[in-house]
Amino acid sequence: MKKKLLLLILFTTTALQTFSQRLQYTGVFAPSTGFVKESEKPYRQELSLNGSWQFQPVQLPAGFREGNDSAPALSGMQPDQWDKTLIRIPSPWNVNSFADEHGQGGDFRTYPSYPKEWEHIKMGWLRRKFNVPANYNGKRLLLHFEALAGDSRIMINGKPAGDHFGIFLPFDLDVTSLVKPGAENEVAVGVRKASLFDKNGNYGRRTYQAGSFWGQHIAGIWQDVALIAVPLVYVKDVFVKPDVQGDHLAAEITIKNDGDREANLTVDAGAYKWQAENAADAAEPVGKLASVSALDIPAVKIKVPAHTEKVVTLNTQVGDKLARWSPESPNLYALLARVSNGKQQVDTRYTRFGWRTVSINGGQVLMNGKPVVMRGDSWHFLGTPQMTRRYAVAWFKAMRDAGLNTVRLHAQPYPSFYMDVADEMGIMVLDETAIWASDGGPKVDDPDYWKDTKHHVAELVLRDRNHPSVFGWSVSNEVMPVVVNVMRNPTGIKDTLINYYGIWADICRKLDPTRAWISADGEDDAEGKLPTYVMHYGDQSTMDRAHKSGKPWGVGEAGNAYYGTPEQVAETNGNRAYESFLGRMEGVAQSSYQNLMQQRERESIYNSVFNLVWYGLKPLPIGLKDKTKAPTLEDGVYFTNYKEDSPGVQPERLGPYSTTLNPGYDPALPLYQTWPFFDAIKAAAENKPYEVGKPLANHDAKSAVSGKSSGAAVIGGAGSTLAADLKKLGAIEQTGKAAPHVLFVDGSNPPSAQNKSTIDKVLASGGTVLVWGVGSTGTEALNKLLPATIEVTNRKSSSLLPVVNDRITNGLGAADMYFSELNPADIISNGLDGELVKQSKVLLTANNTDWQKWNKQAEYAKTAMVVRSELEAKPSGTAMIVYEKAAGKMIVTTLPANPKLLKGIRLVRQLLSNAGIALAEGADGSVLNTEGNITGALYAGNFIARSAEDAKTRNFVDPGAADEIKDGLEIHRKIWTSLHADKEIFDLSALDGGTVNGRQQVAYLSFWVSSQRSLEDLLAEPNLPVVNLQVKTGGSAAVFLNGKQILDAETGNEAKELKLKRGWNHFLIKLVCNGSNWQFAAKLTSNQPEFIKTLGSAVQKP
Repeated sequence: MKKKLLLLILFTTTALQTFSQRLQYTGVFAPSTGFVKESEKPYRQELSLNGSWQFQPVQLPAGFREGNDSAPALSGMQPDQWDKTLIRIPSPWNVNSFADEHGQGGDFRTYPSYPKEWEHIKMGWLRRKFNVPANYNGKRLLLHFEALAGDSRIMINGKPAGDHFGIFLPFDLDVTSLVKPGAENEVAVGVRKASLFDKNGNYGRRTYQAGSFWGQHIAGIWQDVALIAVPLVYVKDVFVKPDVQGDHLAAEITIKNDGDREANLTVDAGAYKWQAENAADAAEPVGKLASVSALDIPAVKIKVPAHTEKVVTLNTQVGDKLARWSPESPNLYALLARVSNGKQQVDTRYTRFGWRTVSINGGQVLMNGKPVVMRGDSWHFLGTPQMTRRYAVAWFKAMRDAGLNTVRLHAQPYPSFYMDVADEMGIMVLDETAIWASDGGPKVDDPDYWKDTKHHVAELVLRDRNHPSVFGWSVSNEVMPVVVNVMRNPTGIKDTLINYYGIWADICRKLDPTRAWISADGEDDAEGKLPTYVMHYGDQSTMDRAHKSGKPWGVGEAGNAYYGTPEQVAETNGNRAYESFLGRMEGVAQSSYQNLMQQRERESIYNSVFNLVWYGLKPLPIGLKDKTKAPTLEDGVYFTNYKEDSPGVQPERLGPYSTTLNPGYDPALPLYQTWPFFDAIKAAAENKPYEVGKPLANHDAKSAVSGKSSGAAVIGGAGSTLAADLKKLGAIEQTGKAAPHVLFVDGSNPPSAQNKSTIDKVLASGGTVLVWGVGSTGTEALNKLLPATIEVTNRKSSSLLPVVNDRITNGLGAADMYFSELNPADIISNGLDGELVKQSKVLLTANNTDWQKWNKQAEYAKTAMVVRSELEAKPSGTAMIVYEKAAGKMIVTTLPANPKLLKGIRLVRQLLSNAGIALAEGADGSVLNTEGNITGALYAGNFIARSAEDAKTRNFVDPGAADEIKDGLEIHRKIWTSLHADKEIFDLSALDGGTVNGRQQVAYLSFWVSSQRSLEDLLAEPNLPVVNLQVKTGGSAAVFLNGKQILDAETGNEAKELKLKRGWNHFLIKLVCNGSNWQFAAKLTSNQPEFIKTLGSAVQKP
């Protein structure tokens, strides 16, 4: 803890001020040194073009349809259309709409000054003026973009300088002939958002690499831009190739001669120790080079013709002159490559590197000849909060605190300073491309997509190959699982992918022969094409298969931290998972610890679960004084140290809950706060036992009790439906008693005040009064009947919790009162408050955690959403109270008497039974038994067709009119009636089946099935169950699911996979009689049989 506080103090220094209600940070948000290093400056200069630019939005053509139409042309700049608001470059113009879930999650509005209209602009022009020093004359001038998102057209002084399409990686344009040294110049960049080039199809839409959330969203210049002046003869590139085992250091140096004459050059190099105090914790770039080289590399002479480039390789033995780089001792050096023309030195190029080698030996990975095991973390890039070394240092510090030593920079090339920090802190990096398919977006049936992947892989390797922290390349993420499991393995695509695994690996080996590790995350060993085996979300059997491969194997993602609903996590820790997000995280921690230990038992070389930095740490309310209120733009941390023409991103603000790390921005918060998941990861990394901390009260259900009353009276106002609703529930109603032992009162439509005497008599005689269905209406009239007043709050909830143990809640746990994964999810719309609540015992309350803010929500928003739901103020959620008077008792509840879900019906029936109400059997309306057999349906028939063809083709019932199918309703002179299967078989032969005067008969069956999980989106979570419908028919059968025909079965057995949506799904079965044996049976099956038992069902949509 002392270390954590010390680090926070170092981050903070004196950079904080509080003015008015805003927290202000006066330090530099993203400390940076620029592209030209001190040792290069005698020969190179840099002019930062960061700062205030003008922006001109360009509207899309009217009627343009993204994904269907070709990308629209970018019109030229209009002199009178520049927005009055300046944009801070680097930043995407639409940055404020990133990760915006209607203000419910983290607050990612980092540039409040930007107009709201910019958030939806997809084309535009950016420009600024800049003065170029006169001494740049005679040099080559390179316009350098570290990252520019979109299709760009670059202009200098009104003339074209070049075009570029990309999102993540750097590029240079030689603008020497366009720039005027010693004068004012103008740069303009026209950008079309990459998504304008999408091509919708059956198999993806993107022909370019966009990575995940950030890359798919942004448009514009989002990393540094600068004008760099280099000599006419200069070092274009350096590749340092260490071979520790061979005691050999090589440097491939690319020399470019832009002069008009051949250059006779001498090239040599020296390795200088890079030295820094507290480098492991340095958020600001620190360090300097030793004055004397640790190793000199002999010179080589080379001739470079005019306007060409050549590669020269310098070689030397090292001996003991260089200290090795390792996670424990991250020693760094700078190679200064020097070029001389005769006796005159003309250029120096600085390249930082580490003396280390990573190799593979069988199933082991060796660093400097010694076995190493990677204990990793990974996460998506979420934009501005992560655009600083401060974030990288804090992340890697948290990893180290948890015993981790490796990071997979996931789903896109991260800014290069992440590698810089990893080099300095000794964090191993698995460097991943933006070939990310987990959203099903890559257009894998388009050759342009595959062509683009080659350029992308090459650009990443060339950028990062000198970083010692990078131990290997991750060429892709989950492409094969999406092709096979989501796209259903379209013809030829899998073969193309397998071929490209080899192509990508060859690119890595050609451009970087120093690293043996090449992997594809979540794609095993790429059908044998790769030297490593990396899996995602497997079980022990898939781990065994990976281990038996004989290759270094690992787990890139595992656990249910990012997707697990309370119901899924409850498989580990029961009711506790439903009670709070902490309870859920306790279950996640337990199962994830077990997973990590299973990886360890099988000698995994790369151990990880997904993930520590976003799910092991809590979203922080930075700059938020009152966590009971939703954040506004007055909250958050404001950055005041803005400087024009300075390297690094300079946001105006970071909002609450947009980060899990606080590198000194908010002094009221620590560097990070942990969930139990963090502790589990740490225990597994240290190979120690793990036990979750003491849980909060777990309201495990006691045995249910059975109702005994023989009858009940119901009173309500005019038009009350309570009696009818209770009858549907199976509650036995007895009317006519002056003072029954059990009395129901309609809580939303109460009777007149004259009935108070009846209520008082029931209570006085030891009876039970149940005030049911209290809602937003009728409160004034109801209070005239109650012993004390109530207030009705506007409080919807999809999850209830028991508050105290009581007979009425016996047999009911948190799982029984959890509806958040169903549709409709809310079980109550109102809560109770007031004097009567104070005088009563609270039995049920709305869960303080709104699980709808977690389940199925966007990954970047869901944690903040659910945490905020717990922290922010809300009205009373009391859902049921019991008031005891003398021997009698009054139960008051906002629960409905007519729940829309089967699970709600069962809950209310159990509560009634516990309260002593006798219930009739069979009132739950289910048509699906535990084995998945369809046992009931609404039936309409028989309809007479004109011919066999007419019977098959004519729809006597509209498959899309599900809501018009109701018990007792007439359709074409036929009545929908309930029909039950005898031994799971519907026998229509007994219903006048067959033919009438040679004409065939048609009948229809209708029923509903409710799923808690969407089976339409196989990308929502790993290992989704597959559900099939099996039918057996004596005639022909057409099956419609949610209005669309999915199966056309003839006599015999047929099966079809079902894409159930979350919530209620309508099945309509059209049956045509082809003979005397007109029978039908249907059954739902799944590769996860237990899932069938979670499905709800009904003959009529509740």
